[in-house]
Amino acid sequence: MKDTDLRQADLSPYAGRWVALVRGRVTGTGWTADEARQSAKRSRPKEEPQVIFVPAVENLNDQHRFA
Repeated sequence: MKDTDLRQADLSPYAGRWVALVRGRVTGTGWTADEARQSAKRSRPKEEPQVIFVPAVENLNDQHRFA
């Protein structure tokens, strides 16, 4: 999977978690990379997933409200 494909995929629902992708589709998630990979292998045992961490994005506008 190319970096441009990752940028186009909306992974915001998975913020703060590990995500396993096969052909650009989310096939597993988890709190650890291994959990995400194992989850993906259960649904697609013959394919090797790409496992990435989706960072939590903080909204800078929220910080200004509380300062």
